[in-house]
Amino acid sequence: MGKFLGGLVTVFILIIATAACSPVQNRGPDPQPPKENLQNAEKENKTENRTGSMVTQLAELAKKGKVQSIEFAAHTNTILEVEKQWGPPVSTDMVENSYYASYPDKHIVFGYNEEKEIIDVRSYDLSLTKLTFSQIQGELGKPTYTRYVNNDQIYGYKVTNQFELRFIIPKDSGKVDHISVLSPSDVEEVKAPYILNIKGTSSHLSANAWQDMQTWREEMLSVVKKYQGTVFLNGPNEKMVALTFDDGPDNRNTPLIIDTLAKFNVKGNFFFIGEKVKQYPDVVKKAFNNGNIVLSHSYYHHDLSKESLVKIKADLSLTDQTLYDVIGKRPTLIRPPFGAINDTVIKTAAADGEKLVLWSIDTLDWSQMERTNIIRNVLSNVRNGDIILMHSNEDKSETVRALPGIIEGLKRKGIEIVDLQTLLNLKAYK
Repeated sequence: MGKFLGGLVTVFILIIATAACSPVQNRGPDPQPPKENLQNAEKENKTENRTGSMVTQLAELAKKGKVQSIEFAAHTNTILEVEKQWGPPVSTDMVENSYYASYPDKHIVFGYNEEKEIIDVRSYDLSLTKLTFSQIQGELGKPTYTRYVNNDQIYGYKVTNQFELRFIIPKDSGKVDHISVLSPSDVEEVKAPYILNIKGTSSHLSANAWQDMQTWREEMLSVVKKYQGTVFLNGPNEKMVALTFDDGPDNRNTPLIIDTLAKFNVKGNFFFIGEKVKQYPDVVKKAFNNGNIVLSHSYYHHDLSKESLVKIKADLSLTDQTLYDVIGKRPTLIRPPFGAINDTVIKTAAADGEKLVLWSIDTLDWSQMERTNIIRNVLSNVRNGDIILMHSNEDKSETVRALPGIIEGLKRKGIEIVDLQTLLNLKAYK
């Protein structure tokens, strides 16, 4: 899937504005080339003709909002029509103010808006990888514009008053990765916040449990959009992430995680349960004194979305006081147990100047307790600004084992690991 969505997490406002011959002695008449050479040359000429024809065909299809081999068009069809015929997409990402549904077996990604209207059709057909910019320019002439985004060169052609055809060519390959047919007015009018969809998988979840999780993840995208600045899934579109640990402290895994973070000279963020803070105050002090951020994960670890306003307020207040008694600080950042939130939870926290922090990568270290899967969920999915969810309680020894690999892998990718107050540009304490 990396190939399909590799260009989607950029900010759309910014990216789219996007044989040598040796001398021969005179030996009489030139000999005839071998028959097989003539056949090869003929094949090459036919390939070039097909390539040229394909470029022209792509431009003609783009005038109708289409790409090759499919009937659905931008500004004409809806994603609901696609799902009716093709079934649900393999994955859906939210980038800026649009959604992107991936159908890898069809080599297609559809961009659509809140009204389900298709606004962008992207083709990753393997035949496109034969195209170079010189071939494209030879057929279509000079592009309307050229943009550079990360490692991609984007060549845009305005084929009608409404539609544009874009060729995306990675610098390191020089060949087309994919094309995009879209109506710019549909996707560029409003600069939306940078909101990431939630990644992470486990082979140990039942089909029903996985569907429930997917539903919750989709709901959280809407919640974060509604409560911008109060509820967070991720940080900004910058090359940094935050490591977060829930459900501690305990007297074994939490100290080991604290030591690992110190060894690699990075800071973590611990969402501690109030009851356990009472049990292991020295562990809490160690986390805080090492420069990590100590935050609230409620007092009893109950589903706050099922509690009354009075009970929610009492729980959060008690957690604040318990942490204050140990570290002398009251946190402003809360992670509700299970990620369960509703309007009452959000407004109760906000009334006390507190923010709710969820996550954009779930390692699922509570489900598939295997170091390799925990590491894979991070390094295969990581994007700018990710908030990474792990746990530090009694049965999370595999999380402890996975943490060095995660830190080293992120550093190899050039991603900075920071605390939440740095990532979100918010004060961690009142």
